[in-house]
Amino acid sequence: KGLTVAGYEVEVTDDEIDTRIEQELEEAASSQEVAKGSPVKEGDTVNIDYVGKKDGKKFDGGSAEGYDLEIGSGSFIDGFEDGLIGKKIGDKVKLELTFPEDYGEASLAGQDVVFNVTINSATRMTVPEYDLDYVKNTTEYDSIAAYEKAVEKEIYKEKEAEEISNQQTELWSKVLEDTEVIQYPEKELDYYIQFNSDQMDDMAEQYGVSREDMLANYDFGSEEEFAAVNEDSRKLRVKQEMLIEYIADKEELKYTDEEAEEMIASFEQMGYDEEMVKSQTGHDMDSYVRIELLY
Repeated sequence: KGLTVAGYEVEVTDDEIDTRIEQELEEAASSQEVAKGSPVKEGDTVNIDYVGKKDGKKFDGGSAEGYDLEIGSGSFIDGFEDGLIGKKIGDKVKLELTFPEDYGEASLAGQDVVFNVTINSATRMTVPEYDLDYVKNTTEYDSIAAYEKAVEKEIYKEKEAEEISNQQTELWSKVLEDTEVIQYPEKELDYYIQFNSDQMDDMAEQYGVSREDMLANYDFGSEEEFAAVNEDSRKLRVKQEMLIEYIADKEELKYTDEEAEEMIASFEQMGYDEEMVKSQTGHDMDSYVRIELLY
C-alpha cells in the first residue's frame, strides 16, 4: 500500500510502578471506626449533633442530630470543620464563628453565631500497608517481586496499546489525506448538513438561548461562517464513511452477527438506544454498528 508509520518504544519506570501500586493501595482502603477518645483528623467522617444559636436563640437550619460530616469537605462555614480537628470522639465543642458577608441567607450574612457540637463517632479511611501479607491476601501472587513484575507488565501493555492506537490514527489520517473523492453522494451530504444544523437548534433549545447565541458560543460569527464549516465537516464525515466501505470491500473485511449483537448490547448497557444513536450520529443502530465494526 506504500504506507509508512513511525515506530515506537515502550519503557516502564520504577516510579510508574510505585505510583500504580500506591493507586491500588488507595483503592483498597477501607473505612474503620475511630476509637472513642481519639482525636479527629482531616479526612475523617464525623457523626455529630449540633445546635446553632444567634444572640442566644436557635436559627433555622442551624441544628441537626446524627449528621455525617467529612472534615475538610468545606461543607460548613469557615472555622466549623477546622474547629473539630484535634478534638476527641465524645467531646462537646463550642465554636464561636461568623457567617460570611455574602452568605445566601440575609438574616445570617456577617452575623456572629455559636455552635454547640457533640462528636458522637468518627470513621477513617485506612490504606493497607504494602507488604507480603497484602500481596498474598489481595492478589494472585506469592511474592512482592512477582506482583511488581505483573504491575510492570500491565503498565507496559497499556502504554503499548496507546502507541499502537497512535499509529492507527496516524495511518488513517494519511489514508484520508491521500484519498480523492471523485463524487460525493448528494443525499448523504444533504442529510449531514441538515443534521448538524438541527443539532445546533437542539442545543440552543436545551440551554434556553437563541440559535445566534449558540453559534456565538462556538465562535461562529455568522450563519455563513457556520455553513462553511458545516460544509467541510459533512464532506469529511461522508469521505470517512465512504473510505471505510471502500477499504472493507477491497480487503473483503467481514464481521459476524455475534460481533454486531455484542456491540449493540454494549451501547445499550451505556444507555445508548436506537433513538439516542440516531440523534447523536445521524445513523440508525445497524448502520452505525456497521461503520464502527468495519473501521
